[in-house]
Amino acid sequence: MGKRFGWVMVLVAFIAVFCFHGQAVAKKHLKGYETLVVHNVTVKSDAGIPERYASNLKDALLRQLQRYNAKYKWFKKITTKMPSSKAGVVLLDAEILSYVPSTVGRRIGKSFIPGGGYAGSASVQFNCTFLDGEKGKVVLKKDVNAKSSGSNDSVEYAIERGAEYMAKVVHKNR
Repeated sequence: MGKRFGWVMVLVAFIAVFCFHGQAVAKKHLKGYETLVVHNVTVKSDAGIPERYASNLKDALLRQLQRYNAKYKWFKKITTKMPSSKAGVVLLDAEILSYVPSTVGRRIGKSFIPGGGYAGSASVQFNCTFLDGEKGKVVLKKDVNAKSSGSNDSVEYAIERGAEYMAKVVHKNR
């Protein structure tokens, strides 16, 4: 009875691993694309955030995606310009939903308190949508809530960390 139960457990474990591995492989949403275009980055009208952060996010997304692409070789090209042929192209659109500016008033100076530091923070919330270049259908959608704190308590730094997170999302889905 004990040996038979052991073999049954091994068989069940093998089948479970095989099934879950098949599901993990099926979730590669960005596979088969050769070009990634960082397309539109907008600010939601009621977000209350300056428009300049849209260009900051676009630049950060392009920089982080190109940085990771140099190492992992996901795409042949990552750009902001739409190629003439839309075959094999995936578009990345982002929208900034809200932000919390740096809380500079909460900084604690090191000169006043021994061992003190910065207690400020900032955050930015945006969503990214990957669209098929030919069909225009949504391939992948991800919400990002990026925060920064400590001595790097700026919205720009939070945007940079959010863009790095999106590069990791691309890596997982490639």
